Amino acid sequence: MKETFSTRTMAEVAIFAALGYVLDFVAGVYSKPLFVNGGSIGIALVVVFVMAYRRGFVPALLVGLVMGLLDVADGFYSITDTWYKAFSQVALDYWLAYPLAAAAGLFKKSFDRAPDTKHRVLAVVLGCLLGGFLKFGSHYLSGILFWPSDLWNVGGPYIFSLLYNGAYMLPCILLSGAVVVFVAVKYPNFLLEPEKFTLRHPIHKGDSNNEK
Repeated sequence: MKETFSTRTMAEVAIFAALGYVLDFVAGVYSKPLFVNGGSIGIALVVVFVMAYRRGFVPALLVGLVMGLLDVADGFYSITDTWYKAFSQVALDYWLAYPLAAAAGLFKKSFDRAPDTKHRVLAVVLGCLLGGFLKFGSHYLSGILFWPSDLWNVGGPYIFSLLYNGAYMLPCILLSGAVVVFVAVKYPNFLLEPEKFTLRHPIHKGDSNNEK
């Protein structure tokens, strides 16, 4: 536990959360004309995914939580008619969405112990898909429960929420996952926990010579 919350780890959490907020903000600016009710296409998920593999689930969850809190502080979308519904909607769309992406950290051990690039990429793909779709699920549930019926002009709330949230979340998952896969292939040491693995199990660019 001391290692999980070391000074270096918490410093990384702060840096990654700030970077994620900036990426999310920029994506929101150019995506606003397309997604007027919230949502954006960008790669802010990358910082949560990278932290999940680099430091584990809990630090990644903290990164996601701070990003969500910063988003709320900067302004949020809520069109519900009562305070408790607004609170629940904000929780699903902001406080829970990015932290759920930290579930990618469940594949951290698989990545750390992977014998070759192929297995490292597999661990990254599975983790990013899990974390990304859990984040999508949070937005999807919010769309069903809280967004008004006059927006459900295509197949009712279940279909509308699927189409609207899927339209930006699917590109986000694919783009962010692709970035992390690139890092896993070209700079795998960056995804390893420095204090534990870099010196003990160094990964060299030439490790492909040992792969079959």
